[in-house]
Amino acid sequence: MPDRPDPELAIVTGAAAGIGRAAARRLAADGYRVACLDIDEDGAAEVAKEIRQGGGTAVGAGLDVRSEAGVRQVFDQVQAELGPPGALVSCAGILQISPALELRADDWKTTIDVNLTGTFLCDQAAARLMAASGRGGRIVNIASVHSTAPGRGLSHYDASKGGIWMLTRNLALELAPHRITVNAIGPGLVVNTRLGGGTSPDYLDSVVPTIPLGRAGQPEDIAGAVAFLCSADASYVTGAMLFVDGGMLLTAHT
Repeated sequence: MPDRPDPELAIVTGAAAGIGRAAARRLAADGYRVACLDIDEDGAAEVAKEIRQGGGTAVGAGLDVRSEAGVRQVFDQVQAELGPPGALVSCAGILQISPALELRADDWKTTIDVNLTGTFLCDQAAARLMAASGRGGRIVNIASVHSTAPGRGLSHYDASKGGIWMLTRNLALELAPHRITVNAIGPGLVVNTRLGGGTSPDYLDSVVPTIPLGRAGQPEDIAGAVAFLCSADASYVTGAMLFVDGGMLLTAHT
């Protein structure tokens, strides 16, 4: 039995834009049939169309990752259409800045529900399909430098991303007997995403000079790390966090 499934279905959540879109396109280029999922159904369909126009195989579908029933239904649907999943990239997430003393409980809950609970529900659904297929698989969770480094106004976001890091480690331990690897990627400052789309020039001017490599990241930088963790080269990597941040954590400040 191979220690990595032949490229089959790669499920990517948050695939309509930014890191998710770049990951979906990269995995398609690597030979996967890709299911592009996003709460923005039209955006997911557009990315799938781009992949097909490039000669790949892809479908797009709407998905609210907070819905357990919805996740199971959509994952079963794409498996029926494209075969058992060999990889999952859990990329769906939201970011809202709010000082802790002003943070509303509803906003805290929404962030945790989307970022952390949504990641768990998608990981669980994919792992069940991978385990049932007997072929193993790869799960890659998109965490953040804020899984370890706090940021002002980000208590809810940082808690969700810190939770993803520990969830990744727990699932790596539990799923190893099924030959399913589970890893996380911790992006630093990434522009041209929905999360970073509102980043002000003043913020970029203040932060970019502190990044040792001297630039903000692009979604394609993260997609390259996704491709590695889904590849045969990463067959002995599980429970790891790969920070893709240009060295940002070396000079992290709040």
